[in-house]
Amino acid sequence: MLDKIKKTIKKHDLIDFGDKIVVAVSGGPDSICLLHTLHSLKEEFQLQIYAAHLNHNFRGIEAQIDAQYVANFCEELNIISFIKSMDVQKHAKENGLSLEEAGRVLRYDFFDEVVERVGATKIAVAHNENDQAETVLMRLLRGTGIQGLTAIHHERGKIIRPLLNVSRKEIEEYCLIHKLAPRIDETNLEPIYHRNKIRLELIPYIEEGYNPNIIKSLAKTAEILKKDNDFIDEVARKEYNTLKNWKSDKCLEIDIGGINKLHHALQSRIFRLTAEELVGKKEVLEYKHIQSIVELLEKKETGKKIALSMGIIVKISYNKIIFTTEEETEDVFFYPLHDNQCAYINEIEGTICTKVLPRNEVRNISRDKYIKYFDYDKLKADLNVRNRKQGDRFWPLGLVGSKKLKDFFIDYKIDRSKRNRVPLICDGAEIMWVIGYRISENYKVTEDTRKILSIEYKKTIE
Repeated sequence: MLDKIKKTIKKHDLIDFGDKIVVAVSGGPDSICLLHTLHSLKEEFQLQIYAAHLNHNFRGIEAQIDAQYVANFCEELNIISFIKSMDVQKHAKENGLSLEEAGRVLRYDFFDEVVERVGATKIAVAHNENDQAETVLMRLLRGTGIQGLTAIHHERGKIIRPLLNVSRKEIEEYCLIHKLAPRIDETNLEPIYHRNKIRLELIPYIEEGYNPNIIKSLAKTAEILKKDNDFIDEVARKEYNTLKNWKSDKCLEIDIGGINKLHHALQSRIFRLTAEELVGKKEVLEYKHIQSIVELLEKKETGKKIALSMGIIVKISYNKIIFTTEEETEDVFFYPLHDNQCAYINEIEGTICTKVLPRNEVRNISRDKYIKYFDYDKLKADLNVRNRKQGDRFWPLGLVGSKKLKDFFIDYKIDRSKRNRVPLICDGAEIMWVIGYRISENYKVTEDTRKILSIEYKKTIE
């Protein structure tokens, strides 16, 4: 099997002489096999190997035993290991992610930390031939294009997968021969997750009734499709480089006449490339986004626009289709506010009323999102209401420090088109309250507060 792995490494140019490699090690058969094989190739490739293990805290004492096993195994091989424990469930809840996605995000963040700390050049992960087959089936079942069916790649950025042509059976045999005794995650043996169901139920059903070599067939299909996809991508990138025109670092435009001459398969890839280059991130657009852009292109109505993920706006301007992340400019408003008075704000079609009250007159802090209390004595300048301006920062109540107002809007999923209409109560230039959302930590009422400023926003009833 070691010869097979070496062949994969050389064929796909996964490892260079003298590489520093961080190996992701869970403690299971796949990752233990990967670490052991790379350690066996250490002298031949003059490698420096490090191990990284993240405890997701899903399995209590069993997870702690996994971490200790990894540490002991690395010590036996004289490999430096980095062990970290994180509350993945908490991260998933706070960020609206599935447990699987939250775990993946935190794992790769941790691997990147280790890479930076040791100055590594690669991150090796233990995906194998079975994982490849399972991924192809998963994506096929939910619906995907040729790019999705290429599934897992041998290399992507710093990530390398030396075991991708090795079956799980071969890995288990390798562990037995070398007496490695890896840890077994019992949850992998239960059909409780979508991938587990495919592994434990669907694939055995297909093997028994349709194709006993389904694992290799699916892996081979992914490899064939990858070659076809790479060719189409290469053609699309050449066309993209011809058609694109940077108007600013936040605005890219594509000639409509030029893109309309291309096949739809190339058009969709060019849209993806445009979005990716604009925000500096891969896989930004989903199928539904591509369809929205196609519909916009077909209508060809100047001034029409759609909002996509990551703050991307796509709009038509005569013979150009424009991708931009620039803020839309709208009317600016600013009104002074006075104690114990009401002011009608035309731009937001509502009234803002202020009251200054002694602390003992306020028994309960309002839970109404349009009525908030502030420590009056903390005001340093003139009270006013305005909309956002470039460079605004805000310290939301309960957070450790300030953040860009733009990032605050993104966190709260406030549409770009609505951000200029969100009123801000300010002490001079400092934001006290993003009306309808949060007040500032700097102005909260405390036990030392003597006078309270009550501010209420009343929207005009239409």
